[in-house]
Amino acid sequence: MPKISIIIPVYNVEKYLRECLDSCINQTLEDIEIICVDDASPDNSIKILEEYQQKDSRIKILRHEKNRNLGAARNTGLANATGEYIWFVDSDDYIDTKACEILYYAIKEYDVDMLCFSAVRLEENPSHHFFYDQSFYKGIQINKIYHPKTNWHEIDFTNMNVNAWAYLTKRATIQKFRFREGVWHEDLDFTPILLASVNSLCCIAYPAYFRRINQNSITQKPMSQKRLEDLIKALEALYKFVIANAIKRNHFLHHKLVAEIYYISNTIQSHASIHPYNLSTLTALQKKYHRNLNTYIKKSRPPKPPRYSIKRFIGKIFKRIFK
Repeated sequence: MPKISIIIPVYNVEKYLRECLDSCINQTLEDIEIICVDDASPDNSIKILEEYQQKDSRIKILRHEKNRNLGAARNTGLANATGEYIWFVDSDDYIDTKACEILYYAIKEYDVDMLCFSAVRLEENPSHHFFYDQSFYKGIQINKIYHPKTNWHEIDFTNMNVNAWAYLTKRATIQKFRFREGVWHEDLDFTPILLASVNSLCCIAYPAYFRRINQNSITQKPMSQKRLEDLIKALEALYKFVIANAIKRNHFLHHKLVAEIYYISNTIQSHASIHPYNLSTLTALQKKYHRNLNTYIKKSRPPKPPRYSIKRFIGKIFKRIFK
């Protein structure tokens, strides 16, 4: 059994694919498998994959007959993975050559189901690189073991990182879950649900991942009706899990649900010309959680500066003089 299965969905990334594959095959931890899922890519990505497979037998190529999007590609990789741990890597990104070794021995040392870490953001201008550090895990201490499933009171995951690449997870744990297919934003509900379901979790301050800000990615493109509809679908999936598992109001997953209702509501308002067919779902959730939304909005607003008046100032001076 390989120590880690790296799952790489591949679609239209011939420009960056070699850099991604090089970072994987040159890992200091050699006992890994690299599962590349060609999602019917129209460019030369499959030729590059076959070229690298000739060099390294650890590379496995799986192909979709038609494009099924990122969630389906990850599910295909997940269904065929045999490693002890699973790590999703996007094909236009790359990883530190020591990443698998450091992450594997860290997750073993802490003996947890899930390990999260930081990343370096790659801009067009290299001087703009910066770390996704512990600030992405607001309320979470670095190197501390948490128990999200049984002791969720200790976690305030109000700013959780939903990117699937940001976690190394035990295969026995993650294989119980699947991404929604045929949609964008498939990890908006997948990752929070997984986080709420694992027995143990630890975050380390190690930048294992190099994330490229690709202008062709869905998150960098202008908002569309399809994207808004898929955001609402992700919200609905998160809500169904909250209801089905009787998630309490002070649970971090419930807070995440309210935060996403607020975010998607604002997104809808700022794109008034786009009319998602499933807008009624969002409207129903807004009504159901209106009290929570009001509380969230108040907490999100910056505190107002204290108001001073001359009368109050003079009063304080007299108190000091005559006390």
